[in-house]
Amino acid sequence: MSGFRELVSYPRGQADGSARALGPLAGAAGFVSLTGVAQLVLLHSGLARSGALTFLITGSALLVAVALHVAGRAVIGPSRRRAGQGPPEEPITVPLESSPERELWRVRASVDDTPGNLAALTGQLALLDADIRTMQVHPVSDAAVDELLVHLPAGTGHDELVETVARAGAGRITAERTDPHELDDVPTRALRLAGDLVEGTVEPTRALRALLGEVSLRRAQSPEADTDELDGSTMRLLHPSGGVLTLHRTAGEFTPAEFARARSMLRLAGSCGQRLGRPVRELNAEDGSRVTLRPADRSDIALVRALHERCSSAGMHRRYFVTGTPTERQLDLLLAPALGRSTVALSERGELVAMGNLGYDGDDGDLALLVRDDWHGLGVGSALRDELLGHAGELGLNTVGALTQLDNTAMVRTLRSAGFRHTGAGEPGEWSWALDLRNGTAGSRARAGEAGSRRTLAETSPH
Repeated sequence: MSGFRELVSYPRGQADGSARALGPLAGAAGFVSLTGVAQLVLLHSGLARSGALTFLITGSALLVAVALHVAGRAVIGPSRRRAGQGPPEEPITVPLESSPERELWRVRASVDDTPGNLAALTGQLALLDADIRTMQVHPVSDAAVDELLVHLPAGTGHDELVETVARAGAGRITAERTDPHELDDVPTRALRLAGDLVEGTVEPTRALRALLGEVSLRRAQSPEADTDELDGSTMRLLHPSGGVLTLHRTAGEFTPAEFARARSMLRLAGSCGQRLGRPVRELNAEDGSRVTLRPADRSDIALVRALHERCSSAGMHRRYFVTGTPTERQLDLLLAPALGRSTVALSERGELVAMGNLGYDGDDGDLALLVRDDWHGLGVGSALRDELLGHAGELGLNTVGALTQLDNTAMVRTLRSAGFRHTGAGEPGEWSWALDLRNGTAGSRARAGEAGSRRTLAETSPH
């Protein structure tokens, strides 16, 4: 197994150049010496003998100079490199590139923390022609959890990989295919996610999944604990917006290091919300009034309750598909969803006149809008739509869906103008819609929304 190929290059150009420079000098020295010897043997005149001696001495001196120069390079050269007076001869490391014949896998396994067990694991992986790219060792109470990213031949199956790891004496094994982005080491990944949290391009729950891998998330509005706690494959963390976020891993326990990273990630999210505040965008409605869009939180519950009280029964039914007003707990869930965002629109008088909700699970989201009756037709719903679709694009969602009733023509126009397509009827009297964000629609909608200060909301959409 080799994670990298080492390509070593040596600075031969300088050495070859020196040898070429000394070649003519050495040849001249030998020629002069031979000429002197020949004249010394063949000629017997005093003048000739004097000339021969001159040639012989000159040639010998040149040979001595060549010898001293070569010896000096052999002795002084290495010492100069050690002293930093010359460029070091460093190898060039070239990482292996992925190929269609190999796939990247993430493997987690619990092994006894005794000498030789890690060697046994790597030895078994070698039988599969595995190339270990990264490895993390997480100490736990009774063992060690090894997490490896390995390149395997494309024909390797999940069961074969798990059985191979099990033969090394490992337990609680999980294996899943992953992508090259996971080759970032944990500190690099954590810093990147922290930056995304600060910029607001990722939700805290999505950042946790990117940090911890495949985990289930559940948010309880009534706290089950008053502090963060770790319990094997389950951790409970206080959410910045209130309540407790419960994370569960179906195979394998969380390590203390993972618990500390997750807790710090949520605390950072809470700190960013307090220090940076909520992003606000102002737009003009068709009647010239000013509308403010911003994310919602639990402090808006009185405003949201008032919004629902001002909406007609028909409008409420089109939004929730049931009659009646949402309960206090349901309103709380709307304002602070475990996986999603709620955005509200406020008038110049500070009244909440519309509300949009984006929920998601994995790579798919759902969009819902509620606009107060007396604000219909002013484009407020379209502004909320664009705002939430732009956020969905920033999160990297693949699709966003929506559900409407057959008589909700305003919502149908709002969806169609954004590129939603009709995908079927879930129940009698209901239509299902979907928007594929991978073609850049969400990004263009977000940019159109940002230009709203130069246009009225009604020019964006009929809703």
